[in-house]
Amino acid sequence: MLTGLAVAAASAFTLAMMGRAAGLLVVAMGVAYAVWLGRAEWPPATRVIPVYAVAVLVQCAHLAEEYSTGFHRAFPPVFGAEPWSGSRFLVFNFVWLAVFAMAGVGLGRGKRAAYLVALFLAVGGGIGNGLGHLALAARADGYFPGAYTGALALLVGGILAYRLLRTSIPVA
Repeated sequence: MLTGLAVAAASAFTLAMMGRAAGLLVVAMGVAYAVWLGRAEWPPATRVIPVYAVAVLVQCAHLAEEYSTGFHRAFPPVFGAEPWSGSRFLVFNFVWLAVFAMAGVGLGRGKRAAYLVALFLAVGGGIGNGLGHLALAARADGYFPGAYTGALALLVGGILAYRLLRTSIPVA
């Protein structure tokens, strides 16, 4: 129940801070939470942490690309919203990076809730984010801010999701 409240709070924070343009992140949180609720068994942290760490580093690079190329100004108008200020965009992303860092520690300590955050990073920050950037680049008929590292986030998010959802290792 406490984890469900945390998901609701994170969703409310996302919508309050970023508006409807960030609504797909809330959907990704819901998907990650539903999958997390339905699983009792998770792979050992030793199989997840290396890819998780790379995924967090990719998110850092992605934030740098998005900020330096003006994603915070270009993306909200796609949804009919006003551009985000640079400071709002950075605060929102730094909060999530802090959550990802704390979840990395939680993974190392075997905390089940940390797997939810890792799954959200894979689904929302990796797969969904990457696919979204590819769609935005196609819509723009060229580059859209964040597209380069968005493709990398898609790749790493897919690998992380695979590591998280595959609980058995075949014996050679």
